[in-house]
Amino acid sequence: MRNAENPDGPRMPPRTALQARDHRVFWHPCAQMHDYEAFPPLEVASASGSVITLADGSGLIDGISSWWCKSLGHRHRGVAAAVAAQAQAYEHVITANTTSPAIVSLCERVLAACNGLGPDRWGPNAPEGKPPGPFGRCFFADNGSTGVEVALKMALQAQQQGGRPERTRLAALGNGYHGETAGAMSVSDLDLYVSPHGPMMVPVTKLPAPEARTGPDDPRWLDASEQWPAVEAALDAVRHNLAAVIYEPVLQAAGGMTLYSPDLLTRLRRWADGNGVYLIADEIAAGFGRLGPMLASHLAPPPDARDRSAGRFAAPDFAVLSKGLSGGYGPMSMVVTTDAVYELFYDRYETGKAFLHSNTFAGHALGVAAAHAALDAYATEGVRENVDAVGARLHAGLLAAAADRPTLTHVRRLGMVAAVDLRRADGGPLDPADRTGYAVYRAAVRGGALLRPLVDTMYLFPPLNTDAATADRLLAVLLGAVDAVLEPTAAG
Repeated sequence: MRNAENPDGPRMPPRTALQARDHRVFWHPCAQMHDYEAFPPLEVASASGSVITLADGSGLIDGISSWWCKSLGHRHRGVAAAVAAQAQAYEHVITANTTSPAIVSLCERVLAACNGLGPDRWGPNAPEGKPPGPFGRCFFADNGSTGVEVALKMALQAQQQGGRPERTRLAALGNGYHGETAGAMSVSDLDLYVSPHGPMMVPVTKLPAPEARTGPDDPRWLDASEQWPAVEAALDAVRHNLAAVIYEPVLQAAGGMTLYSPDLLTRLRRWADGNGVYLIADEIAAGFGRLGPMLASHLAPPPDARDRSAGRFAAPDFAVLSKGLSGGYGPMSMVVTTDAVYELFYDRYETGKAFLHSNTFAGHALGVAAAHAALDAYATEGVRENVDAVGARLHAGLLAAAADRPTLTHVRRLGMVAAVDLRRADGGPLDPADRTGYAVYRAAVRGGALLRPLVDTMYLFPPLNTDAATADRLLAVLLGAVDAVLEPTAAG
């Protein structure tokens, strides 16, 4: 095995003039900048579909959808055209006390999609008017982390204004990740990102982490009965002062691409209904078709097993949307919630019940135009069918590879997300200090794919419209990189 710092391992060419300038002024996100000494940033010239073209003319398959947001790939023709057309009218006007046909119809379409209705209700020919279903209101924000903050603030204020002032505590599923702002970090459970910032954070009850599943083929996929007693006990301990529970539905993305049983959400919904607690679903990574349905929450059966009518699911009280909302064409987020929550804030101004949260670019026109075009694409371009077919293809390829390699274990997949954990060549566990996943990442770049690791988990999270041939190349690059790092003799 080659250590990520080993000079014999994958290395990049000498730094270019631009890379040298970059190193002097640009503090890159989510990075130890010392790493850039040996692995300089990649110079991007253009991008189209699932491929990023670098300045030297080489191409990289974007196997992570550029941090999970490019759900329709780069330079999608419909989205790009919609944004360009809107820019000729206006790019942004304050949305406090202004409106437009575009923003109202986007709210209607997003509500229809979130309520589990069919594409005829949220596609390009969607009818005007408020759709039926659990969600009834939309609130815009700038990005995913801010969307989480909005949902947390709404839930806390709604409890106070609903006559439950004692409900001031938050709870979150263990192993979760919800963003980088103070409230979002507080409800997250990944020390790598939050431990340096403890003084900023508020106390939160951390529930047991969900038990991992491999996907719908797992015999325990729709059964969380073994885990539920521990979760329920943790909830019962704080039920008298608990305001809300936040979770990533079904997929804990930053937490190692962990899949868990949708049945856990059904049980959470039933418990919350019985105890006056709100549920907040962080759909930022999993929403808009990533796992198949438009919301990951749609995978959870309703608490009443007898109710199987169309569109019924274990609906949260708040859902936070971003990333795929605009097809990744710019920072934008939305919180959808119920009319019951909204009514707790609706009163004369002097009562002090207004929700006085604002973001400068909330509902900005370019993002609204992108979101309309993205919904059009989700509805008319066979995205769901492609997710099913190409996602299954990636899964089959990983399963076959893991059967032949002791270096790969715990293959899991749902929708267009597939992941696998790395092991030593003898099948034993890796030492995280060796940063093996980082070495595989570097080797994959040399092979022609952008694949960022989650410690020693490698995952495939390409655009939802990635074709089969590109998916095959992406998988081949990943396996070649794994072999080069963990089985260099066989790879050579």
